[in-house]
Amino acid sequence: MSGQILQKGIGRNRKHNILILIILALVVRLFFSVYFGEKALAKKQEGVPKKQSVISMDPLKNINSENFFEENSQANICKNPIRKVEKKPANEREELYKNLAKGYPMAEMASEIAKKDKAVAAFLIAIAKKESDWGKHSPKKNGEDCYNYWGYRGGYNATDSGYSCFDNPAQAIAVVGGRIEDLINQEINTPERMIVWKCGRDCSWDNPVAVKKWISDVGTYYYKFNS
Repeated sequence: MSGQILQKGIGRNRKHNILILIILALVVRLFFSVYFGEKALAKKQEGVPKKQSVISMDPLKNINSENFFEENSQANICKNPIRKVEKKPANEREELYKNLAKGYPMAEMASEIAKKDKAVAAFLIAIAKKESDWGKHSPKKNGEDCYNYWGYRGGYNATDSGYSCFDNPAQAIAVVGGRIEDLINQEINTPERMIVWKCGRDCSWDNPVAVKKWISDVGTYYYKFNS
């Protein structure tokens, strides 16, 4: 009887040991499968380029805006960079304006015009050409030249037609040039926008053909001297 019980106990122990061995074998197999599987996958992906993230795909992301063009100049990101135009000294511009208006009344204003910013000077020249042919057809008062070559209407010493009659060229350039400068500061800085000089803030009342002609004629000289 005792022998049978001993034999049964040994049989149970064997089954228990076999079960443990089977479990251990499965664990070991699973471990090696995972380990070598991941290693093979990693090796396979070594030559595959990584996909960019959504942020990195934005070419302007994380770029320092203060030196953007400097940083990217070699990459030719800006294909049409703004060219810096060297400003001519006032004395050189004075000679240029004198030669331009030679034979016209406005020639004596060249030195005063040259003192102004280039954009202001360009408008002074362009508008005067359009409005009075550089002084050949300008307001007079008591037979005297009013130095008003831009059709400027102001409160100072007005003529019967409402045009300002200035005392001298310096005063004319100071007043009219100052007005043009004010308009430029309001971003009225192209011949198209400067049409307010001709017809005010609303040109709907004016002849569309005349409006286009004014812009074209003023633009011819404005861009010539402010390019």
